This record gives sequence, structure tokens and C-alpha cells, in this order.
Amino acid sequence: MKTIAIDTSLPSGSVAALDGERVAEVRFAPAQAHARRIAAALAEAAAELGWGVADADLVAVNRGPGSFTGLRVGIAAAKGIAWAGGMKIVGVSGFEVIGASVGGEASIEVVYDAGRGDLFAATLHPSAIAPTGWQTEGGELVPIATWVARVPAGATLAGPGLDLDAVAALVAARGDLRPVAGAARLPSAAMAGRLGLRLLAAGASGSAAELAPDYLRPSYAQENGAGPSR
Repeated sequence: MKTIAIDTSLPSGSVAALDGERVAEVRFAPAQAHARRIAAALAEAAAELGWGVADADLVAVNRGPGSFTGLRVGIAAAKGIAWAGGMKIVGVSGFEVIGASVGGEASIEVVYDAGRGDLFAATLHPSAIAPTGWQTEGGELVPIATWVARVPAGATLAGPGLDLDAVAALVAARGDLRPVAGAARLPSAAMAGRLGLRLLAAGASGSAAELAPDYLRPSYAQENGAGPSR
């Protein structure tokens, strides 16, 4: 099944085209605005596999966690492409994208930078019955020092929150934790596409109307009691 995938959950991002075992991925630098790059990058990725965006059967998109602007841009683009082309669409958890990238049989503590000295944290558990291979436990805002202090000894750590200097310093000071290195600690469009295919095969609805973003924290207006949660 020809698939295009979008990940704009971070300041940097990526898009991908997948066709069987063939994958083409285009990554964005942090300084590049997602909105300006998505269409051209998707066309580039699909062309590398010998077809066009309009030929896709499925659109997979990282639904978060992530920033307001990034997720809105990516999900709006995914919905627009799916509606225009009559394609199926599936939202994929960024936590589970990271879990699938890291792999292994141990649980993984995953954190995102939520700003204001907080992390958005969850624990991923390997699962033989979940379509993505992972189940997410939790998903909460927690101060950086609190999270580092409570993580179990020997835990595997992943997620973009590890790139924060304050997190890296506290993790290093403990000395009994195992932070994942390199790109595996981050979400990617290519892995979102692979998991999107698994979710669709497992019965995900493929409906654009039901797809909503998972933000890192409520907006200021929502925190002050004004406005809906999404």
C-alpha cells in the first residue's frame, strides 16, 4: 500500500513515502517552517519511489505529543491531502513511534520538552497484542528534577526531552540510567508511516474527522479556564 507520512511534532520534522519495503524520507532543519516545506518535501519523497502524492492510498501523521503550531500544520496538511485524494488517514502516537524506533524488550521512559521547566512524560511497555508493538502508560506534565529523580534505576530513556541541557546533566549525574543515543530517541515520519500501516491493518478507522492532536500542555487560555481542551 502506497503511504505518505508526516511528522511535524518537533521544531524539526520529516515526511516520508513508503511502498512495501521501500522508504524515502525528507527531513526538515529546525529553521525551516513546516508549512512551507511539507508539500514540496512530500512530492520529493514520493517521486523518489516513482509515484506522486496523489497516488497514495494512506496518509499517516504523528498526532503528538507536540507543539500547538507544529501539530496543527501537520495534521491539517494530512487531512487536506486525504480529503482531496479520497485516501485513508491514520494518526499515530509519537510515543509509540519512538518506542518502535528504539525497539527491544524493555520498557522505555520517554520525555518531551513541555517548556516552563516541565517534561511531558510517559512509560512505554512492549506489547504483543498492540498493533504498534507498544502500549503507552501515563502521559503527564512533571518538573524536570522530579522526573529524573523518580525514574527507576537502569531504565532506558528516550525522547526529545533528553536533549535539554538540564535533563542531560541530571541524567548523567545519576549514572544508573540508559539514555538512547542518536536519531532513535526522536520521532520520524518513516516510522509513523510503518505504524500507520499496522494500525490500519488492525482496524483503525482511517477517518479524518476523528483525528485530533495530542498537545504537550493546555494553552494559556485553557489553563485559565477559557476555551475548549482542543
